[in-house]
Amino acid sequence: MKLITVEEHYDTDENIKQFKQYSKVKNNNPYQDKLKPNLVDFSNKVAYMDEHGIDFQVVSDAGNSAQVLPDEYAVPGAHAQNETLAEKISQYPDRFAGLATLPANVPDKAAEELEYAVTKLGLKGGIISGSINGQFLDDPKFEAIFAAADKLGTTLYLHPGVISNDQKAMLYDSKSYSKMAANMMAGAMWGWHMEAGIQVMRIITAGLLEKYPNVKLATGHWGEFIPMFLERIDGFSPIVTDLPHKFSDYYKRQVYLSPSGMFTAPQMQMVLTQMGADHIMWSEDFPYVQSGDTVRKFLEQADITDEQCEAIAHGTAEKLFKL
Repeated sequence: MKLITVEEHYDTDENIKQFKQYSKVKNNNPYQDKLKPNLVDFSNKVAYMDEHGIDFQVVSDAGNSAQVLPDEYAVPGAHAQNETLAEKISQYPDRFAGLATLPANVPDKAAEELEYAVTKLGLKGGIISGSINGQFLDDPKFEAIFAAADKLGTTLYLHPGVISNDQKAMLYDSKSYSKMAANMMAGAMWGWHMEAGIQVMRIITAGLLEKYPNVKLATGHWGEFIPMFLERIDGFSPIVTDLPHKFSDYYKRQVYLSPSGMFTAPQMQMVLTQMGADHIMWSEDFPYVQSGDTVRKFLEQADITDEQCEAIAHGTAEKLFKL
């Protein structure tokens, strides 16, 4: 079985340096520095893939992304990331494809970078991590990004990002448990997944997928909570929007999901029931998650048909990212 994973990550020495120097957003992963060899060195990635039966990765910059740098650094930083990613892919063209880092807070430049990355560098879409300086992508200022993605017929991967200090203070800080506990609750344990789901809900409710039907959205972590709430969202949607179709119609038409290393059978079955295998891809979230042989074995042993397994393992990703 050919296996493609689609939410896998990289970084560069220059971006790490700039992030530490200029970013006001701080990644709260205590192992970030230890992960650097597997982020920067693509030969490490290939060795891991060979050891655990992963044929191909779709790679992107998330976490310490140039996206969150101040604008004067974000635009050239994102461009440099994309140039480096394309160069790395050229060394292993049968093992990797990539998604472009976008300086989303400068939407016109982000749209230009997306078009350049797709048409000139051969990247397969773009990635945006979290909210943009506390703003969500339904704000009209960001529409140029969706217009560019629609023109290209390409995919925007909506990855979680570090939530704002104000959000963290209100929702997760507590005198009853440690600062580290609050950081984890606000981040990978819960908070940034909720925010990523809110991002998708706002985009659809604002009518952006109605206006731009050629845009595809990809999300990890089994859909960032939305699939389990589709019916409830549909029930309230007529009160808050006059769109011609239900929320779930847009979601099932233009959104694609993957597990991001959350290899859990109940969630997989729920998402499969809601979305179908033709909207599900596989992902590990390497190197932040390193599940080893489980990446392959979980899917091979899952209670799904052979046809569903082939779609999830590689077919959906091949069609979505034009691999």
